[in-house]
Amino acid sequence: MKIAVPIWEDKVSPLLDTAARLLILETLDRIDISRSEAVLDEQEISKRCFRIQKLGIDVLICGAVSRPFSDILAAAGISIIPGISGAVEEIVAAYLGGTLNQAKYLMPGCSRIQTSAGHMLPPGKKLSRRTIKKK
Repeated sequence: MKIAVPIWEDKVSPLLDTAARLLILETLDRIDISRSEAVLDEQEISKRCFRIQKLGIDVLICGAVSRPFSDILAAAGISIIPGISGAVEEIVAAYLGGTLNQAKYLMPGCSRIQTSAGHMLPPGKKLSRRTIKKK
């Protein structure tokens, strides 16, 4: 599975639409097996989405994301976990450990996570592959 996190310095980028870099993790059974970075220099969201899709991303963990961008990514089969903030390494560890839905990882003003599949997860509920399953 390929997971991507837009990054700004050592944190999750606050807005996916303008993020310049993606951290890409390849995982196997929730274990990080390789990492790379990709530059997102496309300005149009359709081109950004195509780039992300071309990278083979399955799950995208991000901060804020516009509705049009979110809809295009979801239509491309990419599961999105928006509303996340914090240090990238901590977010990655929380996702791999199934604890990303703790309130401390939510952006200010967010009270729960909504996955691209439309599930609303209150803080404390574990994220599983089934929870973020593609449509």
